[in-house]
Amino acid sequence: MPKHFVAFLFPLLLCACGAAAQDLLPARADSSSMIQAPQPAPAHEPVGFWTFRSVDGPALRTNREAFHDKTWRVAQTVWLASIVYDVELTKSGLSHHRCVEKNIDPPFPRRSQMYISVIPEYVGGTLLSWAMLRFVGKPLMLEFPAIGTAIHLDGGTKWLMDCW
Repeated sequence: MPKHFVAFLFPLLLCACGAAAQDLLPARADSSSMIQAPQPAPAHEPVGFWTFRSVDGPALRTNREAFHDKTWRVAQTVWLASIVYDVELTKSGLSHHRCVEKNIDPPFPRRSQMYISVIPEYVGGTLLSWAMLRFVGKPLMLEFPAIGTAIHLDGGTKWLMDCW
């Protein structure tokens, strides 16, 4: 066989094999003709901000819904930021030696002592806030973060205004 005939026959043979291989594959179905897999039914109907739980009803939200709730996350973050604001301004006010801390036993506490003293409040309030969100209703979830934020913003602002 001449060389140019083999050079012509080889690509032709590859195309023929590819076409034959395509015939062996199952035909692709359109997405409209495919059978759709059944979707899982939601565990419960979605609840809104003003939805409250009935006395004998199930939990309003799952753990996943509660922990991924943006309102809950923002409320906890603002509360934590107000705690940092209060502690840092308290520490700055103490460094000027014009005031003393009245809420913690040593009159000049270390920064770590102030943060440790707030842990029970924040953890307990966070757990109660989560329980309100999950089992009672979303508006009541804001109670503990709002009160804690107000207390710490007031305390930090008093240090800023009176002890500098």
